[in-house]
Amino acid sequence: MSGFDLSKIEATLNRVKGFDNMVAQVGVPQGPTYDNGKSVAYVAAIQEFGYGVHARPFFHPAIKKNKLNWAKTLGKCIPKVIAGKESPSDSLNEVGSQAQLDIQTEIINLYAPALSPITVLLRKWRKGGEKISGKTVGKAARAIADGIDPGSDDKPLIDDGILISSIDHAVNRKGSEFTV
Repeated sequence: MSGFDLSKIEATLNRVKGFDNMVAQVGVPQGPTYDNGKSVAYVAAIQEFGYGVHARPFFHPAIKKNKLNWAKTLGKCIPKVIAGKESPSDSLNEVGSQAQLDIQTEIINLYAPALSPITVLLRKWRKGGEKISGKTVGKAARAIADGIDPGSDDKPLIDDGILISSIDHAVNRKGSEFTV
């Protein structure tokens, strides 16, 4: 898929009245946090690139798989905008919505790398009301070494649903902060 050049699409959009400096932003906007106060965008970046954990990329694979479809969708919208049947904002919103769904689908379909049995057991305990700390992690490691069944809640990136539900899209001015 080399040769895909967003600047060509941007140049075309800038020639169509109303698209100038407008973009569809997709991802995790600033604002959503977990109960512990950590930014969901920060955690998403850690998962995407793997900082202290195994990388579990979902943005880049979704982009690679779907960017041509997004460009085709936008290409179908441009004549509607020129004819006055659709606004530029509506067109960009359509592409953003499609990209949001594609990224969420990538999260749903991601199973590797697998979670460690210790992580799976810690999830089980946390959902049972136990507070997780460094001491609890050691306890879980010993329990796994002793042969305890960690349970089956082993789907990466979908624990409490906060990350996947935080994936969003918005139409904003180019260069603006991602807000929805």
